[in-house]
Amino acid sequence: MRRRAFLGPDAYVFGEATTGAYVASLKSAWETLLLLANGIKPTRAGSGKRVSNRKALAQIDLHWHDLRHEALSRLADDGVPVHELQLLAGHASITTTQRYMNARANSLAESMRQARARRVKRLDEGGDEATAQIG
Repeated sequence: MRRRAFLGPDAYVFGEATTGAYVASLKSAWETLLLLANGIKPTRAGSGKRVSNRKALAQIDLHWHDLRHEALSRLADDGVPVHELQLLAGHASITTTQRYMNARANSLAESMRQARARRVKRLDEGGDEATAQIG
């Protein structure tokens, strides 16, 4: 994969692919970025010079909102409390935030290992079975 050339200090992060010039539409910049990241040269058509590789974009099937979902899911996996995720996401309801939280198998397995380790430690320290049952 060929690395993009340095476009200069005035180039925009989501700028035009070859010059780094300002792009008025974030959607157009996002589509260009998706195509380039997948090794596809963007083509443009129409008066607005919109990306015309529509079929390729449909096959990529990655959307801007997917990144938000992934970020919130990873933060949740790292133990960030749900109420903090709610504030970060700007959700009015914590129920909305909970939809973003994916219980991943490895995260769940790790939680179970930690719970078991705590229980075993309490038993080893002389705790009774009833006390050890508490997570």
